[in-house]
Amino acid sequence: MTGQHGENRSIRGFAPRPHLGAAAHRRALGEHLRRCRTGIGMTGKAAARHIGTSGPTVSRLEKGERTESAGQHATALLRLCGVTDHQELSHAQLIAAQGEEPDAWEAYGNSIARWVQPLLALEPAAQRIMAYEPQLVPGWLQTSEYAQLVIRAGFPDLPQADVEARARARTNRLTMFHRDQDPPAMVAIMDEDVLRRPVGSPGVLYRQIQHLIQLLKSDLRHRISLHIAPLSMGMTGAVGHPIVHLRFADALLSDFVYLEQSEGARCVEGEGEAERYLSRITTLSGMANPAALTLTQLEDRLDELDTGRQ
Repeated sequence: MTGQHGENRSIRGFAPRPHLGAAAHRRALGEHLRRCRTGIGMTGKAAARHIGTSGPTVSRLEKGERTESAGQHATALLRLCGVTDHQELSHAQLIAAQGEEPDAWEAYGNSIARWVQPLLALEPAAQRIMAYEPQLVPGWLQTSEYAQLVIRAGFPDLPQADVEARARARTNRLTMFHRDQDPPAMVAIMDEDVLRRPVGSPGVLYRQIQHLIQLLKSDLRHRISLHIAPLSMGMTGAVGHPIVHLRFADALLSDFVYLEQSEGARCVEGEGEAERYLSRITTLSGMANPAALTLTQLEDRLDELDTGRQ
């Protein structure tokens, strides 16, 4: 690498780690390439012309989207930006190769809705997940039967095999919190109504609450913080739709926000709008009951359901 660009142009600060997922590697490399290109004052179109590819290809590469010959184009762009260090170029190739691996959601085939794929692809790389769920138990914490009933209610015409695949994808997300290496931390907020909203037979909700209690008594209690927003909070903190905010440890990965809607979702990135949603979730967590009270609330609700079953 030339002295002109210095250490702030090094991609070696981002170590290839398969457990973070392919999408994180593509995005980290893409952001590094974008910074290098803008650092020499060159447009994407001009850079594409210099390395013998198209403007859209460079744009997709810098956005972390899948492109053919990503490693080849990445090293060509780095050389164009003045990078000559062999280790730097080799490291970029390693990251590009990791980015070509399947994303986490691909293990479930075509069953996964298109709009949730970016979230499933990126969340394994998160250092912290903050989530607000006004109507349901947060997806990571759902039981399989609860998840299947919720999915079936939202998509009554979905084939059963797809319902089961989506439920597996949803519940298997809990495994990343068990990782020894770089496990994320999560702060989740759900409305108190969730503990009273019927989902299938009464036994489904009962077993779901049991599952939450078991999680909060397990070793995961150090990584998962669950807050319950009381009914008394009223409309003061109302958001009306689920929000997931991902923050990453690596500076090359910007905050990511997933806003779920009735039939789809919107993804938000970058400091401005993402910070606004982070502020909203942070406010909600402050208005909700402290996480230290959640276990007692869940056990009290389970006792109520027990009494009703007698």
